[in-house]
Amino acid sequence: MEETLCLRVCSHFRQDVETALATLGEESVRVQAYPAVCTLSPGRCSLGDARETPPPEGSDGALVLLGCDAATRAPPPDPRVHLVKLDHCIHLLAGSDVLEPEIQAGAYLVTAGWLKRWREHLHGMGFDRETAGEFFRECSRELLLLDTGSDAHAFEELEAMAQYLGLPCRSRYVGLDYLRLFLSGAIAKWRNLAAEAKTREILTQANRKVADYAMAFDLLVRLSHITDEDATIAAIQELFAMLFGCINLVYAQVEEGRVKEIFAAEERPRDRLDLQQALDALHEGYLIMPSGNGFFLRIDYQDTVLGLMLVREIPFPAYRDQYLNLGLAISNLCGLAISNARTFVKLQETEQSLRRERDINARLFQQVRALADTDPFTELLNRRRFSELAEVEFARAKRYSNPIAVIMLDIDHFKQVNDTYGHGVGDQVLKAIAERLRAVRVSDILARYGGEELVALCPETSAEEAERLAERLCLALRERDIETTEGPIPITASIGVATLERGVENLDALIDRADQALYAAKSAGRNCVRVYGRNADVSGP
Repeated sequence: MEETLCLRVCSHFRQDVETALATLGEESVRVQAYPAVCTLSPGRCSLGDARETPPPEGSDGALVLLGCDAATRAPPPDPRVHLVKLDHCIHLLAGSDVLEPEIQAGAYLVTAGWLKRWREHLHGMGFDRETAGEFFRECSRELLLLDTGSDAHAFEELEAMAQYLGLPCRSRYVGLDYLRLFLSGAIAKWRNLAAEAKTREILTQANRKVADYAMAFDLLVRLSHITDEDATIAAIQELFAMLFGCINLVYAQVEEGRVKEIFAAEERPRDRLDLQQALDALHEGYLIMPSGNGFFLRIDYQDTVLGLMLVREIPFPAYRDQYLNLGLAISNLCGLAISNARTFVKLQETEQSLRRERDINARLFQQVRALADTDPFTELLNRRRFSELAEVEFARAKRYSNPIAVIMLDIDHFKQVNDTYGHGVGDQVLKAIAERLRAVRVSDILARYGGEELVALCPETSAEEAERLAERLCLALRERDIETTEGPIPITASIGVATLERGVENLDALIDRADQALYAAKSAGRNCVRVYGRNADVSGP
């Protein structure tokens, strides 16, 4: 009986290889594609799985057509897996006599399989359209499709990519003859080596047990550093796959005696039911499958079942008991790793909850602080908070001999507003005046000082500048009535200004001078501005 071969090839070339094999009549060769992850860096495809995974069930060997990782020199761990190294993956389709002249002429060579995902490749390179166009136009003269004739839509994708990059393009028909010759030679060589490989395999099995235990200890050490349960499960599956040579392992995540989630490369329809039934029937740490070609292994820690591993389709059933004993030896450590991962997640959740609670408390504190520092009607600072901030600014002005001013504002005839329209309308007037005070940008330190009096502290402000600010504010109030629920109400204000001068030793003295200037403005008929020491008569009581 002819030996069966699994031919592993980059997914970009799968269609071409399958078409070529069909014409060769190689019915015993099955194509298996590994994912292509092309970037600009050397050794660009990750071929670990293609190199290291044993041949699938039913195959006597695996032949890996290795193009993008041609620099790799390490042999595959499974002697049944053979590598066919190429200078580049495109050498599957044509020889150097065809490819090199095109490359030397500035052509960027692409294949039909690569073109199917050209947008993903450009994105993976980190290019946007402009950068991609600049890069390709700088290093290439044109795009060249090596057309094997197996994809009728390849040229459409070539034209789309060329238009996207702003490059000319063309297609060169290479057909499948070269690929057929290449595959014929590679398959023939593998068949010649197959008998020798089987002989070596017998010797390898003698040393494999020692290697398996060493690998188990190494992976168990890695398990202790993983803090995510999904990652821990993946590592456990990797451990069992390497130890037992199984590619169809199934892990069931267990919580409170029920199968919660299944982790498997290919979940079968009955897997969940079989796993739950096995979990319910387990009285020991394991359960042999009815077929005898596998077993269920319980993963637990401190009498709590955390998972269930299904090891099936063991490549060497004669070693089942040996595999089972090895699995039982490491199952407790696997359970410890799962338990640690779950504990870490709970700690993270607790930490996040505490962090959220802390943030909420901080926001509440800021809200309470804002309520304690502001006047509820005007949303300006209250007198206490104003005094705290003003004392700091006054001390700084005294220390560095900087100018500073205080502007006091009193709403003219505010009592008449309250008496005529009620205190609700009076509150509306106060809010509107506060908004205009903020709009004029007199200062960032604005406060309701008491009743209908408002105050502003203006650091780095001279008497002339403060007077101009006060006049702007007075004009802003005078020019436009205040809109209230009772209709527009004309409002004016009397304003007093005082600045830091010789003889002013503290903030209270400065505020008192501004208050005297305010009194002078009111005595002058209201609706005006007076500056202490300039146009304010403060000789009266």
